Amino acid sequence: MKRFLSLIAATCLAGTNLANAQEIATEETKGALTISGYVDAYYQYNLNKPESGLNQGRIFDSKHNNFALGLVQTMFTYTKGRAHVVADLTFGPNAELGNFGNDGTARFIKQAYISYDLTPKLNFTIGQYGTHIGYELIDAPLNYNYSLSYLFGNGPFYHTGAKLNYAFNEKIGLMLGVVNGWDCLSDFNNKKSITAQAHIAPVPGLDMYLNWIGGDEYNTLSNFGGTRGCYTSLYDFTSSYQLNDALKVGINAAYGAFYSGNTEADPTDPWSDDASWGGGALYLNYATSPTFGLGLRTEYFSDPEGVRYFGPMEVASLTLTGDIKLADGNLNIKPEIRFDKSKDAFFENSNGLNTKKSQTTVGAAFIYSFSTQ
Repeated sequence: MKRFLSLIAATCLAGTNLANAQEIATEETKGALTISGYVDAYYQYNLNKPESGLNQGRIFDSKHNNFALGLVQTMFTYTKGRAHVVADLTFGPNAELGNFGNDGTARFIKQAYISYDLTPKLNFTIGQYGTHIGYELIDAPLNYNYSLSYLFGNGPFYHTGAKLNYAFNEKIGLMLGVVNGWDCLSDFNNKKSITAQAHIAPVPGLDMYLNWIGGDEYNTLSNFGGTRGCYTSLYDFTSSYQLNDALKVGINAAYGAFYSGNTEADPTDPWSDDASWGGGALYLNYATSPTFGLGLRTEYFSDPEGVRYFGPMEVASLTLTGDIKLADGNLNIKPEIRFDKSKDAFFENSNGLNTKKSQTTVGAAFIYSFSTQ
């Protein structure tokens, strides 16, 4: 009888342990889904009153005297164990501009990638993902200034490829990748580009990134790609330092070099000769309170051979942006004034002619961000 009771007790105990193990396994393997995104709209007035209704030199906020939709983003992030999947979908005018290398439904994909932690320090990512180049981002909520810099507009927006990220410790990290090119899903010339990044955080609040991309991309735009044997390199440095709770300083500097691969230049082809471009920007952001702040950006950009602007270009820009936070910080209202001054006539006048050497715009952006977290 005792043996029988002992057998029953052991069976019950084993069943209980099995049930607990199954519950623990279920809890451990359960993934986490986060849905986030934003909607932004803006109004802007150009004091030059361009006949075309377009602001010159702008990337996204190009409309003059118009209430305009910027971008609608919905991003799905799923994490399960070591694996992470991101589907970042965007819609609206800025989505088409940001994904200009894509067509069809691919225009709605800002990012779509799989990431896996091979070890606690080593991560592998494959798919379409945002570029590592530059200080500013496509996502309006992540930038202090609403209008984007010339440096941003003359670098890549995204890449399709694979990369490895390795964190030596909290202060030093490296990234190395292989991509199809700049702003494209497919490789148009069967020649890959290499990407690299070094991240250094020597003291709390200070981050420095040294970025590079190089490859045979024919003026860095794969849509124009061919088998010319040219080579493009873009070197980029970004840094930000949170001096205190109120003041943040940022720096961005970039230098691009295009090697044509030709022994002799063709006057009818702007990309038949070697060329370079570059510039720098300084960012100062100051929060006067948790709900209001001011951001100042000064920038200089030069494209002397016109390889980026289809003609020589040298411009300085000054942008002052307010940051008003409402609705527990989900709603950002950004009044902004921007002044651009070029060396030569570049900006459009009210008669539709590019005879102006300066451009001043005044406006405001409204950005609402959301997240299930």
